[in-house]
Amino acid sequence: MAKKPTVTEISEAKIRQAIWMMKANKTKKSICEHLGIAYNTKRLDAIIKEFHDKENRIAELKKNRSKTPFTESEKKGIVKDYNEGESQSAIADRHFTTAARIKAVLIEMNVPLRARSKKGEAKVDHVVQNLDDILTKGSKVFIPQINSFGTIKEVYDEDWIDYYRQPTKRRYVEIQNMEKLRKKFGEDFEGSEDNHYNIYWCYDNGTQWKEFAIKERIKDVESVIEKTGREHYLIWVEGDAGHFRTANRDKIFPVMGS
Repeated sequence: MAKKPTVTEISEAKIRQAIWMMKANKTKKSICEHLGIAYNTKRLDAIIKEFHDKENRIAELKKNRSKTPFTESEKKGIVKDYNEGESQSAIADRHFTTAARIKAVLIEMNVPLRARSKKGEAKVDHVVQNLDDILTKGSKVFIPQINSFGTIKEVYDEDWIDYYRQPTKRRYVEIQNMEKLRKKFGEDFEGSEDNHYNIYWCYDNGTQWKEFAIKERIKDVESVIEKTGREHYLIWVEGDAGHFRTANRDKIFPVMGS
């Protein structure tokens, strides 16, 4: 025998439709069928009454909540939930308040407001941040331009330049057999980098770069610092289309509590 749905298993949308059906003078039998319950007028009336009672309780809670300011702990909880991806309306429902009040808290707490569409640009005009704060690897950030969260994987600053200018060792790797090439072209034949051989700069953090590549990257980092006066970052952007991107400090916003 199929299990009969309990009141809590009947969706709010279906109950609202049932109320509309009653106002439209539909038969109670058809309304019970719509709700997926056996034809029972007492049970139908109880479901409708329980729904109205719940709505009245929520309305009363919202009325009382509107008169009570949020505590600092509640504000931090709202920010945390929002930064974890919850919508303003979902947070508002849980706090028995309006989305407008939740938005006001987020603005007060200096939190970027996500755009409603994935391709939209987030609202950050209200956010004031100290650009002198250098973010660290592993920090979670928000990128308003693409309305996405990300994690910092590399900080391109003066310390990065100093570190990568001084490899632990340099490793020479032949791409082609240089002994044979010298027999063919003469003992003075040196070949060319990235064609006949490569030199790798190796570091104690386990990374290695081709010599010409790391020299160019260092120049790029120096150029950004020279132009902006600040570091920039390599970020892993979260989401279905996860990818790496670089961003200057003023284009990213640290996520509170990350």
